[in-house]
Amino acid sequence: MEFHTYEQIFRLHRLVTDLKRLEAGLVRPPDLMTEPFLDNWRHAARQVPCLQGIVEGHPSLPDGHMIVTSEVFGYFRGDNEHFVRTRNHWYRLGGKGLRS
Repeated sequence: MEFHTYEQIFRLHRLVTDLKRLEAGLVRPPDLMTEPFLDNWRHAARQVPCLQGIVEGHPSLPDGHMIVTSEVFGYFRGDNEHFVRTRNHWYRLGGKGLRS
């Protein structure tokens, strides 16, 4: 896995700022008229980086269940341990990871 952490942080910060402005009622149509236009649109789904594995110690999921994590945003390796940060949690990775 390779991540460009600073670029991700910048994009996520912009997203959070925009969502806070939207929630506060500070976004108005005239403010968005110079944004890109999307025609003939429809809802779609796309793949994002995530992990699948057997979970232990999750705050709301039972031990031993196969799960798929939310989107992975960061990866950290130190002291012979591997960790990922998903949208919702940190996970410590076991040594039995499979390469895809």
